[in-house]
Amino acid sequence: MTPETITVDYLIIGAGATGMAFADALLGESGHTMAVVDRHHAPGGHWTMSYPFVRLHGPSNVYGVHSRAMPSDSTGASLASRNEVLDYYDRIMRDVLVASGRVTYLPMHDIADVHAGRPAIARARSLVNGATTRIVVRKRVVDASYVNVTVPAMKRPGYDVEDGVPVVPVNQLVELGGAPERFTIIGAGKTGLDACLWLLNQGVDPDRIRWIAPRDAWLVNRSHEGAVSQFRELTSLHGHDSVGDAIAALEELGLVIRRDPAVTPSAFRCATVSSTELEQLRRIENVVRMGRVRRIDSAGVVLEAGTVATPPGTVYIDCSADGLTQKPPRPVFSDGAITVQTLLPCLVAPSAAVIAKLEALDLDDTTRNALAPPAPNPRAARDLLSFYGTRMERLHRWSGTPALFDWLCGSRLSAALFDLHEMADPDNRAAASAIAAHLDDVLKRDDVTV
Repeated sequence: MTPETITVDYLIIGAGATGMAFADALLGESGHTMAVVDRHHAPGGHWTMSYPFVRLHGPSNVYGVHSRAMPSDSTGASLASRNEVLDYYDRIMRDVLVASGRVTYLPMHDIADVHAGRPAIARARSLVNGATTRIVVRKRVVDASYVNVTVPAMKRPGYDVEDGVPVVPVNQLVELGGAPERFTIIGAGKTGLDACLWLLNQGVDPDRIRWIAPRDAWLVNRSHEGAVSQFRELTSLHGHDSVGDAIAALEELGLVIRRDPAVTPSAFRCATVSSTELEQLRRIENVVRMGRVRRIDSAGVVLEAGTVATPPGTVYIDCSADGLTQKPPRPVFSDGAITVQTLLPCLVAPSAAVIAKLEALDLDDTTRNALAPPAPNPRAARDLLSFYGTRMERLHRWSGTPALFDWLCGSRLSAALFDLHEMADPDNRAAASAIAAHLDDVLKRDDVTV
């Protein structure tokens, strides 16, 4: 059978948060046509496979797409639920992208191969009936899946499990039934936090919860209400000349917090908590800090630094997926291709929208890449300095391009760049650049991971 052929300006691989934000911004800023190809049955990427009780960890106005608000945008600190996110992306796909007449959406399809050229030729194969669609791409192939999110439902645990030991992904936590005697949560990232909070909110006694946390992590304080703007607060870091001192200052300002006041965190993965959630998490006293899990058997858990016995009636909840992936940075713009990456650490949607806006501007790729250097997602505690420093640097860099700055000021996603409006003042632009450079210098001088 001869494959169906479609011709578009852009092929976008992936309909998760990254692909959707890119497609929406490019649609609004240009007259181009697009094909969006995705393996999932519905737009939303990892949200289609996430656990039922997951919510955004940050305000919804730094998520989604440029053109349409999320319902919870107007409710302050309210965090969008999984159902809201999926419904939102479904509506964006149907009512904005496809309804424009310029976007072809191919769900449940995989890209079989791409032949570079002008035009590029790609093949999309249906994962349902095996039919192939030939896609002629006049301008660029956009990889919106390069920096993805991994949730437990997408992978097997990275440790051995003896047959018969009850280890389940966090998705199945709501389906257990039978009131297990004890729960062991494996993983201290966002998913682990969510699992602990869900159990506590269901009335589980904290003494029945054991939490295996390979590394304590710094947490962004979602309840922070500073006396001045965050931009002003961060400029006060000029007086701190070591990584440890700068992190201590961030904690003193209330921007970041730790779960256990007696333990200095060694990690940072962008997870956020409110002060109320932190109080709940501190009720769990049985925290195992012995490294990663190597094996679980009927006797207990073998970890990197020892073994812990397991009482009868324990169910293990796997929350160990890596979440935000770490990929080697690439130039975002290249001949015939765009590799969408985070320009603001951990903030995929604003990053993708900015990349699309840059593509729509009359710029060459050298200039575009100078405005869009990838910012790797953080892992270690010292990455807190680049997490905040990169935002300051981007405030300075992007406010120097009027067309981009004006667009950002009018975008709902600009909340990701706190105090953007202050960059209209040249003195503030200089201050943002100076604090970004200072934090970068501190990181280069101080090689000690704290």
